Amino acid sequence: MKKINIFSISLFFIIVFLFCAKLAVATTLNIDTEYRLRGVSYSETHFDQTASSVPLSYYSSRLKILVGATLPGNVEIGSEFCAIGVAGGGTKTVFAVPYQKTDFTPYVETAYLKIKSFNELPLDLTIGKQHLVFGDGLIISDDEQGFTALRVDGHFSTPLKWDGTLFTAKVSDNLKPDSDCDLLGLNINTLWKEHLWELGYFEERDFSGSNYKRGLLATSTTEIIKNFIDFRIGKKEKLSNYQFELAKQSGYITKVDGTKTDLDALGYVIRGELIGEKTKLGKVSAKALFSYATGNDDTNSLSSTDKAFTPDFTARYDGLERKGYGQLFGATAFDGFYTIPASFSGINTLSLGTDFSPVYALTFGVYYYLYSASQGPKGAPEASGFERLFNANYTLGVEMDLSMRYEYSKYCQFALSYARYTPPVFEALWPLSAPANRYQLEVIAKF
Repeated sequence: MKKINIFSISLFFIIVFLFCAKLAVATTLNIDTEYRLRGVSYSETHFDQTASSVPLSYYSSRLKILVGATLPGNVEIGSEFCAIGVAGGGTKTVFAVPYQKTDFTPYVETAYLKIKSFNELPLDLTIGKQHLVFGDGLIISDDEQGFTALRVDGHFSTPLKWDGTLFTAKVSDNLKPDSDCDLLGLNINTLWKEHLWELGYFEERDFSGSNYKRGLLATSTTEIIKNFIDFRIGKKEKLSNYQFELAKQSGYITKVDGTKTDLDALGYVIRGELIGEKTKLGKVSAKALFSYATGNDDTNSLSSTDKAFTPDFTARYDGLERKGYGQLFGATAFDGFYTIPASFSGINTLSLGTDFSPVYALTFGVYYYLYSASQGPKGAPEASGFERLFNANYTLGVEMDLSMRYEYSKYCQFALSYARYTPPVFEALWPLSAPANRYQLEVIAKF
């Protein structure tokens, strides 16, 4: 294994060297490097067990090297190489992640060609493996793994200034058109009356034979078609900002027996922030967020309309850790760090928090999260009265996050964080209700 890793790393640097040599004629050549080291520890994370779980602790590393060049004719080419893994080079992770390698062996994260103002038109053309993220990643995010895509970005000035993006991406290729997994999308946005207005249409086309699950039931499929109409509006000022995003999901699932299940779901996110520049605690920002997703009220059938909001390519991963609401729970519209019991669906999050900087370069954060489900089993603990106003009916616990970040320089920063999650008291599904804890030390260096 060590010989293989040494060979892979050597090959990686040879490729980078040859790539740079080829770009000797470039107008500009950029090489950016980022290294991130995290020490993470979890305790009490198995609530469906009758005994306490063994604490989990590990160090994870992520190295990124971006090599890019701008050539004559508005041509840009770039490649991003990434290596992630735990200390010692093993492949074991706390949960499954979508990345190509997790043993700190380098792999190609992106490799693309971009032509700006293509043929003197207000269009930018990007071809190859590239990052795809729209908005905050509610519907589409590649989680920094890169999708092979063809993307066209337009910049227009009539009847008002607006931008548009049209893309098609290949998520997985099984050599036959009727067995691939693809993404299609169109997004337009404009700044009007000091507000950002954005409208998008995205389509997931899965012909790979993925399983379809609802509750405890599951079956194979021949196609899964999910359509999303996504609307986003926001305004950002010096001392405040807000954003509202609403997404409507439709489509259908064709099962192996030829029958179809219709999809009809809804999700939205509301967030806001107030900023105080000069207070007794220094610069202070107060933030609030509410995320809502519909869920299934019928978990005993695979034929009735599926009402669960489940964008498969929502932002979910950050290296070997989760990305979502809360550093420990990491909630999305349909899942989290924990395996949520199948009888719950439609995951909702209410969050309040603040960041404050009493001294230069040092920032503290305090955040509180309430988790709930739109649908759940009979007898499950109910959500708070405020959450039930938004049809968030069943509690999934609470979390408190504390953090401290020190910006040593623009090239280096240090961070400490602690998260404490308390599950609901419901012995039928959670025999244990002891709070879970997560500790993290993080160091980031850029050069």
